[in-house]
Amino acid sequence: MYIDTSCLAAYYLPEPGSNAVQKVMQKNDPVVISYLTEVELRSAIRKRQRMGDLSKDDGIRTWKLFKNHRRTGLYEVAEMGTGIFKSAEWMLEHSTNALRALDAIHLGVAHHYGFDLYTFDQTLLEAAEEFNINTISG
Repeated sequence: MYIDTSCLAAYYLPEPGSNAVQKVMQKNDPVVISYLTEVELRSAIRKRQRMGDLSKDDGIRTWKLFKNHRRTGLYEVAEMGTGIFKSAEWMLEHSTNALRALDAIHLGVAHHYGFDLYTFDQTLLEAAEEFNINTISG
């Protein structure tokens, strides 16, 4: 299962979907992320800090927890070669949805490797359906 940032952020930052993410992650092994997911998670943590929803210390602890989970093998990391970017480019050209570039890259990862996609993003879910990428609900 490839998990995008909307779900990964909910795993580390309390929000309405957090419990669902924990359950889905426990049922699906392996859980795959990309370096894009990692960068976007870092951005989400920093955004919460800037907004005052997360203290600086809690942000640091959250990032360290994620990095520890990554280091100890909770996640596999999908390599992002040229094929993924070509898939993303093709999807941007052919999608009937208002697909953003970084979301197209997430779809490219799922498509390239044949992963099921776990996301809370409605546009991404619709685009995944459009391109016959299996999704996980929860």
